[in-house]
Amino acid sequence: MDLFKRVNSKGFLLLYLVVFACLLGLLLFQQLQVEKDERVIPTELAPRLVSPPAHIPQFLLYSNDRKVLTDQSLLGKWSFIYFSHPNCLPECEAAFTVLKNLQRLSATNRRQFLVINYDSEKATARLTAAKDFQVYSADKAMLEMLTEAFAFLSLRTDFADHYQLEQQHSIFLTDPKGRVYARFDPPYTSLQIQAEFIQLRDFYARTE
Repeated sequence: MDLFKRVNSKGFLLLYLVVFACLLGLLLFQQLQVEKDERVIPTELAPRLVSPPAHIPQFLLYSNDRKVLTDQSLLGKWSFIYFSHPNCLPECEAAFTVLKNLQRLSATNRRQFLVINYDSEKATARLTAAKDFQVYSADKAMLEMLTEAFAFLSLRTDFADHYQLEQQHSIFLTDPKGRVYARFDPPYTSLQIQAEFIQLRDFYARTE
């Protein structure tokens, strides 16, 4: 009987080690499967292109008037996306001016201009600087997931009676497949982004 127990115990330990080794091997395999960019990227586009395009997980955002924005809303269109917060002025004024001019230059409904309020503490607050745009927000977990997908960086400093936010002022571009395709970092102008967008769109047509 003792021999039977010892055999069973060794068998269970061996099975446990085999399962653990398989799980470890699967984890290592997944880590090695890093997506590679097979495109030959022109030198002039390299500073803007996200290489490879970044996939965006499922998300659900809402506006103050209860309109909904999801990952499906990005499909079939080029989307210019800017992350901001209700107390962004005056630092964000230049970015909103550029977005407004880009919107005027756009003569097609295949482009959309979206603003995301990433301050979950004031998700329902009016973003006065974005009065010409639909502004979306969500809870903290959803916003953190989304900003991570876009590689958007911000810094929150907490004080005794309030907090302060500092942020990047990048304008992101998602492609018709709903991926983060490019980013425009300041300094920029609307004419510059418009010209580069045409190049990016042509490159997309050749490589997708």
